[in-house]
Amino acid sequence: MTDWILKALGMDAGDVDGLAGWSVRWETAQWGLLAVALMGILSLLSWWFYRRSPQGVSFARRFLLTALRLSFLGLVVAILLQPILVLTLEREVPRTLPILLDRSGSMALEDGDGMSRLRKAEQALATPEGRAMLRSLEKDLEIPRFTFGTDSLQEWNSSSGPLVAEGDRTALGEVVRKTIERYRGAPLAGVLLITDGGQNSGAPLGEAARQLKDAGIPVYAVGVGDPAARDVAIEGVEMREVLLADDAAPVTVKLRTQGMKGESGRVIFSLGGVDVAEEEVEIGEDGLQEVSTLFVPRRVGEYVLEARFESEGASEALAGNNSGRTSLRVVDRRLKVLLLDQAPRWEFKYLEAMLLRERRVDLSCFLFEGDPEIARVQGSPHIEQFPARAEELFDFDLILLGDIDPRFLTEERLALLGDYVSSAGGALTVIAGKRFMPAAFARTDLEQLLPVELAGTSIGSANSAAVRPLRLSLTGKGRESVMLRLGDDPEASEALWARLPPIYWAARVARAKPAAEVLLTRPDPDSGVTNTPVVALHRYGAGEVLFVGTDNFWRFRRNTGDRYHTVLWGQIIQRMAGARLLTEVPRITLRANGRRFGQGDRVRIYARLFNASWEPREDELVEAVLAVADDPGRRQEISLRAVPGQPGIYRAELAAGPPGNYRLALPGEEIATLDFTVSDNNREYARAALNEPLLRDFSTETGGTYFSLAGLEQLPAALTERSARLTSLKEVELWCSPLFFGLIVLVLTAEWIVRKFSELK
Repeated sequence: MTDWILKALGMDAGDVDGLAGWSVRWETAQWGLLAVALMGILSLLSWWFYRRSPQGVSFARRFLLTALRLSFLGLVVAILLQPILVLTLEREVPRTLPILLDRSGSMALEDGDGMSRLRKAEQALATPEGRAMLRSLEKDLEIPRFTFGTDSLQEWNSSSGPLVAEGDRTALGEVVRKTIERYRGAPLAGVLLITDGGQNSGAPLGEAARQLKDAGIPVYAVGVGDPAARDVAIEGVEMREVLLADDAAPVTVKLRTQGMKGESGRVIFSLGGVDVAEEEVEIGEDGLQEVSTLFVPRRVGEYVLEARFESEGASEALAGNNSGRTSLRVVDRRLKVLLLDQAPRWEFKYLEAMLLRERRVDLSCFLFEGDPEIARVQGSPHIEQFPARAEELFDFDLILLGDIDPRFLTEERLALLGDYVSSAGGALTVIAGKRFMPAAFARTDLEQLLPVELAGTSIGSANSAAVRPLRLSLTGKGRESVMLRLGDDPEASEALWARLPPIYWAARVARAKPAAEVLLTRPDPDSGVTNTPVVALHRYGAGEVLFVGTDNFWRFRRNTGDRYHTVLWGQIIQRMAGARLLTEVPRITLRANGRRFGQGDRVRIYARLFNASWEPREDELVEAVLAVADDPGRRQEISLRAVPGQPGIYRAELAAGPPGNYRLALPGEEIATLDFTVSDNNREYARAALNEPLLRDFSTETGGTYFSLAGLEQLPAALTERSARLTSLKEVELWCSPLFFGLIVLVLTAEWIVRKFSELK
């Protein structure tokens, strides 16, 4: 019946299964009142004329004739209003089930049977059972097939030959999202995902799962690989880029283990091909763990530090990820430190004694109220006057500024300290004092340098007894900071800080500045605030400023001697002064936006260049040479351009080339260098085992099902909805359709027949 009606309306009914509804609208509805009026007049005329018909015509026949005439006139008047018939049509279509086959790099792994995961997946679909399963699905479903290497989809035809596993990352969420976009508007029965679950890039799967769940699209995941595969992967080797010769250096290795619970092994560290340290590893739970050690570099030079894992147990699924490396530079120069104070207070005395014992430190001291004769004693670290010129002050790697009267730190000297930090990239550590520092420097240039906002006078005074103990607490940043690390790990360090003796004085500050890192806090009994900053750090221009809001660290010596006081100040000085170690030439600062890059990443080089008198260089272009340590023949000229409005600042940008260790050299009277490493950034071998929990959770969250590769034939039973009813709207100009004119002819014919039977003209 529906087909006949649609054909009568002049429509093709070939792709329509049913009629869900209909409605009528009038194209020229503005003529509605005229049509009603006209129809009213025609109705009166029709009634009047048939009322005057011969008496032999019965009332019923007259009524029928009037009704037929009015129907005809109504159809004719309707043409004036141009009626449009709006039909809601239904048709049943098969749903679509895209098949996505993972062919990323990890699918090339073999799980002990000599066959790659990708080959296993291909064979599972090519077996008689697999072909029968696909044929049963293709009866009711559209089955497009795709492969993906990273996050791109490629159509796949099994007759085109065996696939090759390639790609350095897997972004399952991105792949599924692109599939959904490709079939936007089409009814999907779900997505069939065949993979080892090596998600290592792109958006988290949880976000993709929520989108699929909201859209009602289930994911049917098929896991390929061994979920219990044994593997140890070294994900990173972390240490300082520049080390001092004969100085113990910490190095940390990040290990990720799978299927190795309860086993053991060792991490061997080698420097320049020579083993220098070894650490035993006991694997408790699978997952990420860190292995740390100390080693002492003896000789100056450029080295590659390699860490490799070795085990006596059974073989691993992947041995190529058992090592990691990083480049480092060993230098043999002393840190130039300037210690400034007004009088030899306790913190100054202990700090001076400690720095004089440090063979790595070349110490200079100046006391504004000290006897000038101290500087004339043979071997004395004291200097006769405050360095008044830039070339004298800017050569220091670190300046320690104590409790000094603002009368001695004149505007010229404060401006020089500001230029030392902001322009020359120097490091300044301000040690608070009861008399002047920092409250007496409000609204001066020094206040701008500090990482904290001042809040009036200090707690107590120089003459009052400090009797109220204050306990210090590490912040989250403080637990991570190497400056405040007193134990072997953050937990041990925090426990040691909790056991240290209290301090009895701290400077009053309001809060840390927005970009500052607060490392150590104290309670403020007067204001009730429990986390007032005591130690805070921030960058200021090219350099850094550290604020130490107490002069009571010497109290940590109680019952322990130099142990913690020396460790704490030694780490602070090495961290703050260490930035200058990155450049062999203090007047030339070369920095990049990272130490390690993936191939193709953008490498941004920044240079801050001064001449011998510490004045910014004015060249428009400065030429540098980029060389590869592994291949000295590969060289590239790099032009650093001056940054407008920033004297002495230069910038260059380039794409990271092939993997290797790179060195940028800036020639001149003194050659300055910058090192960075480019890796192939292949994340595929970070995990060797099938990530079955991830795929199960992904399937369950979207309303789908997880299958093993051997259970793939169970998929058809899980697909209950294989077709969908689609609705569409169709507009038909009813007033000019065959059905409409057929009705007019039908009404006219009926009236003519009745009139003939009634013997009317």
